[in-house]
Amino acid sequence: MDDFSLILREMDESAQKHGIAGRILAGLSGGADSVALLRGLCALRQEHRFTVFAVYVNHGLRKAAAEEERFCADLCDRLGVPLLIKRVHVPPGGSLEAAARAVRYRAFREAMEETQATTLALAHHRNDQAETVLLHLMYGAGGEGLSGMKEYLAPVWRPLLRLSRDTLRGALAELSQDWREDESNQDTALTRNAIRAELIPAMEKLYPQAVPALCRAAEILGSESDYLNAQAGDWLRANAAHGAWHFLLLQPLSLLHVALQRRVLRSYAASLGLTLEYQHTEALLALPQMPPGSRENLPDDWHALRTRERLHFLPPRLDIPSPQSAALRVEPFDGNAGDGLRRQAIPESLWRDAVLRTRQAGDRITPFGMHGTMKLKDYFISKGVDQPFRDGWPLLCRGQDVLWVIGVGASERLRYQPSADQYFVIHYSELLPNQL
Repeated sequence: MDDFSLILREMDESAQKHGIAGRILAGLSGGADSVALLRGLCALRQEHRFTVFAVYVNHGLRKAAAEEERFCADLCDRLGVPLLIKRVHVPPGGSLEAAARAVRYRAFREAMEETQATTLALAHHRNDQAETVLLHLMYGAGGEGLSGMKEYLAPVWRPLLRLSRDTLRGALAELSQDWREDESNQDTALTRNAIRAELIPAMEKLYPQAVPALCRAAEILGSESDYLNAQAGDWLRANAAHGAWHFLLLQPLSLLHVALQRRVLRSYAASLGLTLEYQHTEALLALPQMPPGSRENLPDDWHALRTRERLHFLPPRLDIPSPQSAALRVEPFDGNAGDGLRRQAIPESLWRDAVLRTRQAGDRITPFGMHGTMKLKDYFISKGVDQPFRDGWPLLCRGQDVLWVIGVGASERLRYQPSADQYFVIHYSELLPNQL
């Protein structure tokens, strides 16, 4: 089988496996890999009814970029593929590779929106995968990082991931198709280029099959990582809050193997938009062993707080939802004074002016069974209400007089006393801050 036929077979199988259809945006740099990808998509577009677009991202870092841009425009014109050209600015400072990648993927997202594409096709191949695994290994990645790139992780599709660089270039030779070389790929001051030019050849001298072996290891680690992610997802659905408050239950967390604890912590942080570095993960892992009230700093000005039963993830600013009066259901009194938690009897004289709200400065309560008042803050502490919950806890109040801390306890003022006053029964139906 010739190289281009091998490419078409691999892309066809991958498209069927992952259900790739409709509008596809191909990342096109003008290099051999992306040109081979575009030629493959065009060869398959009739059979698969693909609508193919391409995007070229000009980072403004190389003089040759203008000529590459013209090459890509001419190629797309010959193939009948609409081309979007994105000229971007790479901010100075830090890693040039990382900064360029960030602006490139931002440009890809913009191009997908403009073309209404549902899939972004990228030309990463087997050699790229081996380089990625070694790069992540050097940086101390865990199993997820060492699994490398995914063939398909919506919306990104990498249908050439199992093919070698030589196969792609051989296919272009068969098609008499030229391409453009990026001279910056020879700059071994860039870590990935050094891995490609120096480290992998040295490894292949020791073991000629080093590249496919690295990719095989990545595939094995990827399947194991998928399993751990699934286990972490099941655990989080049962033991993590996913609403206005963000926390994990400590006791169930302590029962997990440390490998799964790490995955749970990183997965939950990711669901909140946080990317944890190694030191953050390890600090979170140690926090449950520390006294209640202990804190750890997290990226983006978040922090973690360990309370007696929970591990809270706290943003720089917490948007606290106001309790809704619709959560209260009023029924005639049936002789049952309630439990002070979800169901509470209240005399009409107090109900008339009562409001449902969160705490305010100066709030006080007369705890059930007592005669004197205490500050609401002290009441919360005595009842073990976690500090992050207190500003958003639903209260039934008359002025600064707290009649009912819903789900926690009622004021002595609501103790049932047979009298001429008419009573009602109030039910509260919404989730409380400490509920999953």
